[in-house]
Amino acid sequence: MARRVGRPKKQLSRAKHLFTRRFRALVHLAHEGNLSEASRSTGLPYPTIRDLYVGRTSNPSFRTLEALADCYGIALEWFREEEEPEEIPIDGRTGYLPPHPEASGARPHLREVLIPFAAWPMYRVFTTLERRLSEGEPGPERPIVGEASGDAFLFRLTTFLFQPLLSAERAGAHDVVPEGAEPGDVPAGRREQWVGRLRVLGAMWEDVLEDLLGSSALR
Repeated sequence: MARRVGRPKKQLSRAKHLFTRRFRALVHLAHEGNLSEASRSTGLPYPTIRDLYVGRTSNPSFRTLEALADCYGIALEWFREEEEPEEIPIDGRTGYLPPHPEASGARPHLREVLIPFAAWPMYRVFTTLERRLSEGEPGPERPIVGEASGDAFLFRLTTFLFQPLLSAERAGAHDVVPEGAEPGDVPAGRREQWVGRLRVLGAMWEDVLEDLLGSSALR
């Protein structure tokens, strides 16, 4: 079987150092073990990411730790302190979507939808846009969310990013968006499918919004 691009050539032994162990877990969850994707997301050179992953560098500089913390939204302490829980301290973000086209009732409720951290490209796009749009002055001229705030802000942002999936629903596709804002709400098989679907959609948005995600153009 051909090696997938961006992954180490051979299986590594168990990490000896706390930082290496936690960094590997983070790369596996967010990037499915793809070091090239981790490099692009963090802005750190590929050799730096590789050395962190294999354990060649187990006591990175503060600047490197800061880049990781800023990228993933995880406190510096998690990477280097034994007292911090071993689990990656992020599950995902909750967004809101319009009711399903086939929803019944006079006033069907909005749907809560989980954007899991494991669907990293979409998670990154969602959180980056959320932050940048929040920095802008609310008003008709603000892109995507306009004057909205709170749950209405999240509703407009989620609906914007999920338009391809919502269009598929309106066209009659079934089981496109699983409901539930907690990881345990979605069966394991559907959860894996959902993560894969969001990674593809997120990668599309990363390509389309590349300039905006890496600049202050939305401010």
